[in-house]
Formats: sequence, C-alpha cells, structure tokens
Amino acid sequence: MPVEEFFTGCRRAVTALAAGVDELCTTAPDAETITAAADRGLFRPEEESALLSWFARFLSVRSELWEVIGDVSAPLDGSVGRVLDTNGWRCFVLGYTAACLIVRLDRVLLEDVARDSLTQRKLNEGSRLHRIPRKQYTAIFESFTNPGKARQMEQAMRLARSQRRLLDAMIDDPVVGDFVARLHEREKVLEPSRRRYLALLMNYLVHTFRRRGASARQQAVFAVLETGGRTASELRDQWSTCKVDEALRNRLDALLQPGDVLITRHDRSLTNLFLPGFWPHAALYIGSEDDRREMNVSVDEDRATRWSGDRRVLEALKDGVLFRPLETTLAVDAVAVIRPQLDQADLARALGRIAEYEGMLYNFDFDFFRSDRLVCTEVVYRAYDGIGSIRIPLQERSGRPTLSAEDLLDLAVAGQGFDPVAVYGGPSCPDRLVEGEEARDAISTRNRDLQPASTERAEVTNPS
Repeated sequence: MPVEEFFTGCRRAVTALAAGVDELCTTAPDAETITAAADRGLFRPEEESALLSWFARFLSVRSELWEVIGDVSAPLDGSVGRVLDTNGWRCFVLGYTAACLIVRLDRVLLEDVARDSLTQRKLNEGSRLHRIPRKQYTAIFESFTNPGKARQMEQAMRLARSQRRLLDAMIDDPVVGDFVARLHEREKVLEPSRRRYLALLMNYLVHTFRRRGASARQQAVFAVLETGGRTASELRDQWSTCKVDEALRNRLDALLQPGDVLITRHDRSLTNLFLPGFWPHAALYIGSEDDRREMNVSVDEDRATRWSGDRRVLEALKDGVLFRPLETTLAVDAVAVIRPQLDQADLARALGRIAEYEGMLYNFDFDFFRSDRLVCTEVVYRAYDGIGSIRIPLQERSGRPTLSAEDLLDLAVAGQGFDPVAVYGGPSCPDRLVEGEEARDAISTRNRDLQPASTERAEVTNPS
C-alpha cells in the first residue's frame, strides 16, 4: 500500500474512533441507574438493554483502536526504538493517541460504570443478543493491569516526554498535526503513579479470585437444580386426559389476541409442590405469522421462519425458550388469560423485543439476574417491563428477586398493566370458562392454598 494512502486511512480511522470515544464517555450509563440496579439486585430489562448496547459499542470501538495500534506498529516492528524519521513519528503519534483513547475508555468502564460486583457480573455474563462474548469485563481489567502492557505504555510516555519539542514542531503536519495539538489533553488519563497501578492490580487479583469462586459455586448449584428441575417437570400423570379439551381450546383461540399472557396449571405435575399458589406457569401468546406481519413486529429472518403456521406461543420449558403450537401450551387442566394494557405500536415493540430471546436455554436456577437463560414468567417480564406504562415489580423470595405466575394475576386483578380476559379450571370455576369481570372475580377470590377439586385426579399415579 502506498505510504500516503496508509497514513490517510490511519488518520481517518483515529479521527472517527476519537469521536466514538467521546460519544461513549458522554453516553455511559449514569451512576444513578447503576446504583439503583445494585440496590435492587438486578437490572430491569430496559436498563440491561441500555447497558449492554453501550458495552457492545465500547468493545467495538476499543477493538478497532487496537487494530490501529497494530497497523502503525508494524512499520516500527513494535518498538519505539525504531522511531527514526518523519513517517516513524507519524506512526508513533497515531499509535500513542489510540493508546490514550483506549486508556480513557477503560477508565470510564472500570472507574465509572462497573464500580460494583453486580455490574461486573452482568458485563461478564455476555449477551448473544448484543454479540458480546462472556468474561469481557475481566479481559479488559486484565489488559488494563497487565504488567507487560504497562511497561510498553511507560516507554511510550517517556519517549513522548523526552521528544516533546520535536512532537510540538509537528503541529502543522498534514497527517498528525491535529493529534499532536491534543496530545497534552489526552495524556492526562495516563496517570503513571506506581501506587495507583499496584492498587488496580490488587483489585484485579481480588476480582478474579472472587469470580472463579462464585463461578464454581454457581455451576455446582445449577447442575443440581437442573437435574432436580428436569426430573420434577417429567413426574406427572401423562395418561389421564387434560381438562382443557379441543372444544375449549377453540373457544380460547377465538378470544386470544397477540400479546396475551397464558397462566396455566397441570393438576398432576410434581412441580406444583414447589411453586407458590394454585397457578404455577406462564407463557406468552404471540399470534400467527399473519398477525406478526400485520402488526409489523420486527424479528430476524431465522426467527421469522420459526414464527410461522401454528407456532404461536413463546414459552420457556425445560427444553428452552421456544415458539410452540398453542395446542401444546393448552394441554393443561386450568388456564387464565390476561391482556397487557398497550397500544399496538408498544405491543409490537414488546413482541419484537422478547422474540430475540427465542432459542435460549431454560433457567433452572430461577435467577432473574441472568438474561442468557429464562424461566417461564421471565418471558413475560422481559417482554413487557418498561414498555408503555407497564412496570412489573419483582418479589423477593429466598433472598432473590422473582416473579411468580400468581404475581402476574395480582397485577391483572388490580388493573396494573394487565386486564383479566378469561379463566377456566380455577378454584372458583373448576369446570367452566368465565370471561371479563367474572374472570376478574374468579381470579381475585381464588384461594392460593386450595387444591384441585378432584383429589383423585390430582394424585401422581404413574410417575415417569
């Protein structure tokens, strides 16, 4: 590549990336949001999306800055001792500027954004939706405190100080003059304090020790919970006929609208013993392929292919978060339908947002902090919380924030974000379908401790 073309490309890249760094520093998640999430114990869906969108841009800009450093280091064989002529000094200024920008970015992340373990954990979790690999926060922390990189930066700083007059004389250089003019300002982020560096290095060692211990504990606990959860989900009477028959499914199908929440119960499922209330499970009716197109719901091509035909419910079960036929979801003994209080535009936005989670794994740990694995009610939570006027409060159970299917029904009874549509098989209507206000009454008068009307049918007669 011709020399002038090389420097023109590098100049344009650094100029654009410097603007990107300015934008990232300006739009970094604010302290109030981070503090509120830390106090709450998790990020709400809108907060998490904003944080991870910012972090994805952060990683992209940072990676491209490292590419620039690699490009301008090649002619110098990676050594500041090879800076001997004008082109060598141009390479040095471009690389030194990029390095200053990286340090500025890293300090914003480490000192302003990820100041607490909750945010660090979220950034390390990774996100398939945002194309963020796992453990990226730890990788950046390691890079920032890496002794070898610290020595290289110190050598560059010494060279810049010793050759300040020469650098200042390049302020009119057509390639790097603009960058030379701002070197004094950009160097301010390079605090060379050894005490500060050692403190950061110690913080990194503590972070990695804590993360490895927490990761090992989490993997052990999750393995036990997954084994138990899968076993419990399969222990039910699979020979008796479900109460919701074909005729009732057709009646419900005629009532349903895209976005409706289905709260269901299998009378003979062992998992009923471990979940609060009469109603243990939730799923999201998303409508047909024609509904999706009519509402202009935005989804990628792969999910659009799977969201077709009779695959009209998004439901989290032991095999993952998948589009499922309505008839499969309604193979139950009781069902309640509640409807979000949203206009069509917000509803389309909610359905498009939650469709991005299709294909993820089930969360046997019931941990609402994670977004790479979802529990059944979390499908509803991540679809609707923060959309329009809907705010879904989480309840602390066993020391962690959760959302039960019964909590969703409570919101519908109170008219907070949802309205009751229909109920069948509840304690007050065990053998009939009720709608509208009668459905509200049926939900509001339910006895959470009441068992199914037929105790004989409620027994697990043939566990598999």
